[in-house]
Amino acid sequence: MDPLSDAFLSLNVKDVESGQLHIGGCWAIRMLPSGGVTVFESTKGSFWLSVDELVHPVLIQEGDCFLVANQRGYCKSSEPDMEAAALRSTLARSVTWPTAVVTRNVVFGHRGDCDNTMSGARLSFEERANFLFDLLPPIIHIHANSDIAPVFRSMLHVLAAENAARQLGGSIMTKHLVHILLVQALRTHVASEDHPRGWLGALVDAKIGAALALMHRDNSRQWTVEELAAAVGMARSSFALRFKTLVGQAPLNYWLQRRMRRAGYILRNGNRTVSSVAFESGYESEKSFGKAFKRVMGCAPTSYRTVDRTRPIDMKR
Repeated sequence: MDPLSDAFLSLNVKDVESGQLHIGGCWAIRMLPSGGVTVFESTKGSFWLSVDELVHPVLIQEGDCFLVANQRGYCKSSEPDMEAAALRSTLARSVTWPTAVVTRNVVFGHRGDCDNTMSGARLSFEERANFLFDLLPPIIHIHANSDIAPVFRSMLHVLAAENAARQLGGSIMTKHLVHILLVQALRTHVASEDHPRGWLGALVDAKIGAALALMHRDNSRQWTVEELAAAVGMARSSFALRFKTLVGQAPLNYWLQRRMRRAGYILRNGNRTVSSVAFESGYESEKSFGKAFKRVMGCAPTSYRTVDRTRPIDMKR
């Protein structure tokens, strides 16, 4: 399994709020920071999108899609630099966006007079998806004329239909559709950036990306820095420096944390014994595994099954 697929194993979808927003005239609405991710398509008209941390607003044109991680606030407006009201305080109480899975169709004024229509979804997850927010830039903008835009729009439509129908198997369909949307957005981001930052940048680096793929491929192997460097054709010292520069951690520290968080995910989401998870993680002794696990995760493996499920399990690091 490649590193990004491995990371997404722990990303469980909690809620999907899908719907449409119809609005016209001179307008500006602000979404306050919250958890999750917003994905939208401009199905009619153009507007300006201003995201916290970005200096200049982005013009979203008809047919464009965009993704924003909701720990950042953002504003949509008919003109740049307009003063915006928070959407939650602007909508009538009967049409405020709920926290449960639901479909909404929000109209400001008469629909026939609306210059803009946006359709999409806001996604939230069972556990704080810290790794996902670390990967996402302030905005991922998918232009209408790009090759991937029709695919992305189609996936949004399928997600909205699945969310509204609530048929058998809906949970697994929704989870996989959300994963596809997010992975495709990250692929688009990587393709549009000369030098993506952080872990995502490390994945597309020829040497360090190859090393990460090796580490995520076999959870039980006891890698050394020398072995990893040799496997990707680098000198030990050069490899260690480049790995830490791109990933932000030394190779073996990353490898230890990755294995322990993977072990934590298995323990929390199954009925495996601690000894079997220890063996799968490359430890011959349950005691030595327990010490390593507690050092990284903050508690013993047996206690970890029952700790607060909102505690993040960062599968990336």
